Amino acid sequence: MKNICIGIDISKETFDVTLIFVKNMAEFNSCGYSQFDNAPHGFRSLVAWVRKIIKPLRGTMDDCLFCMETTGGYDLRLCNYLYEHKFHVWRESALQIRRSSGFRRGKNDKADSLNIANYAAKNQDQLQEYEPDSEKIKDLKELVRYRDELVNRRRQCMTRIKAKGDTVTDNSSSVYKFIQKQMHKEEKELDDIIDAVEKKISEVIASDKTMQRHYDHITSIKGVSLVNASAIIAFSGDFKNIRTANKMACYCGAVTFYDDSGTSVHKKDPNKNICCKKLKSYLSMAARCAMRDNPELKSYADRMLAKGKLKKIVANNVINKLLHIIYSLVLHDCDYEPEHEKKRMKEIKAA
Repeated sequence: MKNICIGIDISKETFDVTLIFVKNMAEFNSCGYSQFDNAPHGFRSLVAWVRKIIKPLRGTMDDCLFCMETTGGYDLRLCNYLYEHKFHVWRESALQIRRSSGFRRGKNDKADSLNIANYAAKNQDQLQEYEPDSEKIKDLKELVRYRDELVNRRRQCMTRIKAKGDTVTDNSSSVYKFIQKQMHKEEKELDDIIDAVEKKISEVIASDKTMQRHYDHITSIKGVSLVNASAIIAFSGDFKNIRTANKMACYCGAVTFYDDSGTSVHKKDPNKNICCKKLKSYLSMAARCAMRDNPELKSYADRMLAKGKLKKIVANNVINKLLHIIYSLVLHDCDYEPEHEKKRMKEIKAA
């Protein structure tokens, strides 16, 4: 257990830091507060400030635990800096910290940094030390995100073309015709860039033998293609960050939770939309293709629909089923085959 906890509240330009000394689980003493620039010189100043504060406490940097909220890209540079210098770093969900702090009136950055430090001190039994993704996973994530931006831009371009197409005629002015021509040119350029990005995704996957093997297993399922498979590999950290199908299904919102109380309350959990919606969209696309092209999953979906299940619930169930098959393929290092799950269960029972 670390007896010096450092709470860091990150923003784009600066970050606020509060250091507390943990005497025991019931007594925390705030020993200092400061603000630094969210830049390399600010990171160095932070470490120097911490060393100065902990010297009278007879502490070392190994006794320190740096805790911060996940804030998109704003916190990653600091996390990587501290990790490279072999300090203990905890990157926790902002929602988890906020909901664990109880009822609060008002907020500011200084109070938030103290709240984060207190959370780290109280919940060290839940500590998961930060470890950055490998360079190949980082590259794959960036390519997947970049492709998604390009697809959105192409969709906007196609919408404009369709809207303008009804108004541009032979009698239209030269300006309208010029705009229509440029939009078609832009659409073609975006198509070419997307093709180039997809080739680069394939190259990144092929550069790692393990990643390539996992990719081959995943794409052996009818309905799962390059885009879906690369997104699953990227978001799961090549199955190292999210190690089970159940956790992945929860992460992407493919599991329905309920609020139950007595006999009168039975409703869906209001937090059901707190998930990785981008990954959910990729998996929804894979599920639609699988329900069309994969005989096993198509038969499963038809049975559920015949029982009166709603289409969106069936699609969610297919996503869940797909994830369990994918994780089983990776675990058993094999390609997909019909009735894969039944055969794996028989092998487990036989063993």
